[in-house]
Amino acid sequence: MTSPTARSLTCRSGAVRRLRWPLILALVAFIAPIAPGRAAGSSHAAAPATRRASTCPTSRSVRHTAPGDGRTVALTFDDGPGRTTDQILAILKAHHVVATFFNIGEQMDGERSTLRREYDDGDALGNHTWDHADLAALDKATQARELDRTSKKQKHLVGVMPCLLRPPGGTYDQTTLELAAERHLAVWLWSVDTEDWKAEGSASSYWVDRIISRAEAGAGQVHPVILMHNPEGGEPATVLALPAIISFYLSHHYTFVTLLDRARHHRPTRAAGSGRGQPRADGA
Repeated sequence: MTSPTARSLTCRSGAVRRLRWPLILALVAFIAPIAPGRAAGSSHAAAPATRRASTCPTSRSVRHTAPGDGRTVALTFDDGPGRTTDQILAILKAHHVVATFFNIGEQMDGERSTLRREYDDGDALGNHTWDHADLAALDKATQARELDRTSKKQKHLVGVMPCLLRPPGGTYDQTTLELAAERHLAVWLWSVDTEDWKAEGSASSYWVDRIISRAEAGAGQVHPVILMHNPEGGEPATVLALPAIISFYLSHHYTFVTLLDRARHHRPTRAAGSGRGQPRADGA
């Protein structure tokens, strides 16, 4: 028969065991936030940038082709948000495909709902500088300001930092590449130029057919990146051409992807030295 003293010791021992795991779990919960690279007591403001850095592309090279396996095509729209952005988004959604939007920082004010719609629909959002600047013509500090103001504006309105950069006009220098790499921005140009900007707001059949024809020329590539525009004033010819462009690439068995390699069609999930990159005078 167990003595009262032994029973008392046994009860106390059981109580200690019962308390031990909650104490251990509490200790782990306390220690876990103090991760390597961030000291205890430091600001939590750096967390979003840390999470972005782990998911953004890290290459310093300039890219011109769509990501993904098999035949993939990336539709890209520069110079937004603009008057026709919502129409473009409606067409993309109706066809169950995705695209990448390179937005200008100073045009984002008052466009929170449009930017959120781009993000919520599974499209990718990229940095196109604050005011469509020719980065190669700017010093380092000014280039950095162009990129940072735009990224911070997107973070404020959408809640996420961009992972992509397209220098306006496709012009950049070594400083641009260094600044982009430091900010985990993948520099991405294009391989197919529709020259839709030349329509200058016209919706004539001539411009619509020309945009379609130039876009379809990308079928000779395995991973085309198609350049189009949705400027502040809108580009109606691009909107009218878009359904035909999408149908053409679907009929040729391409998967539509964003430049972050997320797709919504034919896939189970949605998932350099100093120089100038394809210098052009089109205002891309």
